[in-house]
Amino acid sequence: MPPGDLENLTADAVGERPAARVSRVVERPRRGPWVEFWPPHDVEWNVARLAVAGLPAALEAVRIVHITDLHMRPAWRPGYDRLLERLKQEQPDLLLVTGDFVDNKRDPRPTLPFLYRLLEGFTARLGCFGILGNHDTYAMAPRLAGTNVRLITGKRELVPVDGATIELIGLEGVKRKQLTRSFVESLPPRETNSVRIVLSHFPDHLNRTRSLRPDLFLAGHTHGGQVCLPGGMPILRHDTLPRRLCTGVHQVDGTWLVVARGLGTTGLPIRAFCPPEVIEIRMKLVVA
Repeated sequence: MPPGDLENLTADAVGERPAARVSRVVERPRRGPWVEFWPPHDVEWNVARLAVAGLPAALEAVRIVHITDLHMRPAWRPGYDRLLERLKQEQPDLLLVTGDFVDNKRDPRPTLPFLYRLLEGFTARLGCFGILGNHDTYAMAPRLAGTNVRLITGKRELVPVDGATIELIGLEGVKRKQLTRSFVESLPPRETNSVRIVLSHFPDHLNRTRSLRPDLFLAGHTHGGQVCLPGGMPILRHDTLPRRLCTGVHQVDGTWLVVARGLGTTGLPIRAFCPPEVIEIRMKLVVA
């Protein structure tokens, strides 16, 4: 699968919930570079239309932008300017960030001016929400206070939209083991006339939260492999899900799993056959 394409899957569903279809990229993006040092120099903007069973009519026009793994370092890259310009042009309804705002776990302070400059351009009509990742640690939470991204790590947020509701659930923890069964069991039943979206840094938390039956499960962490084989197949997964599920858009047990490749890198500052990306999600009603 070439970088930039979202998979056209209809048969990955496991379980009894109705299968749905994700279209190809609606507007074929400008492909990112095959190899990048010190990314991002450019950011792919990939669009997926996802069919959701029982979708309220008021939510069919909602445009959700999923951004993950910024891994900001104390420098400004050209891709940030291009991303902010695209956000300004597109004016999404909802912007969701699934963690790893910074790369340096021990001392993010030199990075903060660059991070704040980027987050200043994160705007959306219904708000910008995010969770922490394993590179952030809980010490990042107070540093993000007052930015345009409202943290919902370990919280549930209801976003009203013309009589319907988008229910956001930010999974707790900055490490895999910190997600507890008690947190999952404490969440109330799904709202009526709503869509349930789970924000997780780790894709494999999908297995631990299936009882929530989310419509969308957004994740990052894998960087899509960061360094991949030609065609975009990840060499390293950084996750326990099957390799094919650690990047892209898939349907698993009736839930849309959306794993974005993210913006930055960790370790070596290189991406190969794995350009940075954000994914815009446009939901549509399942048609029988």
